[in-house]
Amino acid sequence: MSGKHFRGRLNVCETRNMLTIDVQTASDLMSIALYAEREAIRRYIRLAEAMHSYGNQDAASLFERMVEEEQEHERLIKEWAKLEGIQLRTDIGPIKWEDPQVPTDYDSDAVDPAHSTPYRALAFAVHNEERAFHFYTYVAATADDETVREYAETLAREELGHAALLRAMRRRAWRAEREAGHEEPDVAPTIIHTLADLLAVASSAERCLADNLTALADDSHPGLEKVRKAAGMMLAGIEAQLKSAGNPGEDAVRAIESIENYKSKTAAENDDPDALLQRLRADSDRCFAFYDAVVTHAKDEAVMLAAQKLSESVLERIDLLRDTAKT
Repeated sequence: MSGKHFRGRLNVCETRNMLTIDVQTASDLMSIALYAEREAIRRYIRLAEAMHSYGNQDAASLFERMVEEEQEHERLIKEWAKLEGIQLRTDIGPIKWEDPQVPTDYDSDAVDPAHSTPYRALAFAVHNEERAFHFYTYVAATADDETVREYAETLAREELGHAALLRAMRRRAWRAEREAGHEEPDVAPTIIHTLADLLAVASSAERCLADNLTALADDSHPGLEKVRKAAGMMLAGIEAQLKSAGNPGEDAVRAIESIENYKSKTAAENDDPDALLQRLRADSDRCFAFYDAVVTHAKDEAVMLAAQKLSESVLERIDLLRDTAKT
């Protein structure tokens, strides 16, 4: 996109009118970020009230926790703007994020008091963080103003971090709701010391996911073919690198044994297609969190770069899995 400034489009409700905000300055960007947090607070408060009214206390408690999280984000944005001397705009009303890639039916289930669960509520929150992440990433990639780019990159990283925390909560909620009789693989980022360690663990994890994909019939969920293709290309790339990477260490071998044990236990379960798809999402979330944590803990640059590439690939797969719910 060319021009003297970035024109990032958000629909913004102000009294009776709809207007379009052009992100030209740091003030525009920070103001949008602030009002986006306020809109999230407003929505989560209403959802918590609805859940309480229906007697769905578990989901209500989670939405209340989300309110507290967003209020803290709002406070930090205001402090940041004050520290940088940024004048926040007052002419921006409640922001309505629009993303045609987010499945409406999925969000409807999450906010329905009769059907919402902690897992669905947290999944709803993850989607909202992902929407914000994609917007800020787009601003950072296309803005002409250097300050706007830097601030957008920081906001994108914050949203990605929020989403990672919510995914971890979502995985715990998923396990509780399913009352699964198996434990998650015992794989910590600190056991990765070499590139061979990372690639060997990644190969085992991705093969586990590939087996779950195989268990899903082609016609069970439209869009799975794209997921299979992406997963197959990722696994092929990992195994090609692994051939020349050497042997993994003892810690990595134990982690692989844990993954294989998890795979054998889950393979024995007779789950319906929806349950299998949710497990794929949960496993993908876990893989992303692991690779992302390796990036932070890695002391070797080759390991860090490889983990970064793996996390990006898994994030793309998470997007594809999300899209299967809308087709």
